[in-house]
Amino acid sequence: MDVSDYSPTDPQVLADPYLYYALLRRGPAAHYVEVDDLWVVSRFEEVGQAIRDPATYSSKALWALFGGVVSAREGARPDVRELAAQQPKSLIALDPPEHIPMRRMAAKMFTKRAVDGYAVMVRQICEELVDDMLERRDGGEVDLVEHFHHPLPVRVIADILGIDQDRRRDFRRWSDILINRLSGRGDSPADRADLKQMMEYFDVLITDRRRRRRDDLISLIISENEQAGDLLTDWDLFNFCALLLSAGNETTTNLLGNLFNAFFRFPDQLVRARGRDDLKPVVEEILRWESTVQGIVRLTNREVRVGDVRIPADAIVLLQTGSANRDESRWEDPERFDVDRPQLPHFGFGTGIHHCLGAALARLETEVATGVLLSRTAGIEPGAEPPARTANIILRGFRSMPVVIKPA
Repeated sequence: MDVSDYSPTDPQVLADPYLYYALLRRGPAAHYVEVDDLWVVSRFEEVGQAIRDPATYSSKALWALFGGVVSAREGARPDVRELAAQQPKSLIALDPPEHIPMRRMAAKMFTKRAVDGYAVMVRQICEELVDDMLERRDGGEVDLVEHFHHPLPVRVIADILGIDQDRRRDFRRWSDILINRLSGRGDSPADRADLKQMMEYFDVLITDRRRRRRDDLISLIISENEQAGDLLTDWDLFNFCALLLSAGNETTTNLLGNLFNAFFRFPDQLVRARGRDDLKPVVEEILRWESTVQGIVRLTNREVRVGDVRIPADAIVLLQTGSANRDESRWEDPERFDVDRPQLPHFGFGTGIHHCLGAALARLETEVATGVLLSRTAGIEPGAEPPARTANIILRGFRSMPVVIKPA
């Protein structure tokens, strides 16, 4: 195995990227992937420097993901700056100074104080979901993603946004399409029809909140936008809502799936986690060991030197946070999942100005969900069928995870 033919879009790499990450870390500070026409940066120090330098590394590169990285194989990549200019304002694809006022519009709902207020709701939802799982077990087996990992964050973000709980099946379908577009998929006629349906739903919701404000996130964003002089158009507002829905869903769903996959691979760590009152270190370790976000894409505003490598201007750069979080120069035995590992800052939620807005909420959901599930069960083991992973160069998680669950 070598990195001469490495590609982050290769299905073999997507299935298990960590051996490739290790090889990339041993090589030059930046590696050019000709087949995808992008650069990858894999070591902790260089990844951190790039993430914290938005003047050099632009977030506009997000738009290259919507078919751009994949279509580069056919030489059809669009001009990213031109494409970005045609798109609505997106929190994760904006640079300063535009990024700052948009982030402030939603930040009040995701402060530590605000998130602590969601704890009772999160625990109640978790208890209800475990009740449901224990009732629907077929021979003791149930799909953990379908019946626990996914519905939890959907119900939480629906409550925070102020949208109808009876549409949560639609939320999952819409979210899946948005996430698939990060890999150049999700653009079939059926997908476009679903996205049109989502736009129409949020359009009605935004119109309603303009007339009647409520104590929810959509009302807050509309009020903050008016106070800021209507920085966001209706199209921007729709895009903001879609981002919060998909990010609020995918982050925790994948984080929980990755955590229980780690428990199954390291059963001694599951035993140790069951014996703990404080699960915060467990959450931090899974964020390091297998974070939901494996990479961040950026567009270089100028030529830049990374180590001894020069990356040209207008290049797509994939900052591999999933690799940086296993850098041997920072962590001892980094390939091992260890719930008692001494804690060091990691890139599980990014860093700098684009540090995940919902990080505190995702941590709370994962901690409470894990505690409830472990306390309500005497055993959780892999089912007869293997789990099914998502295949995405940015996000890593599971679409299904059959398990045998035994009540406490």
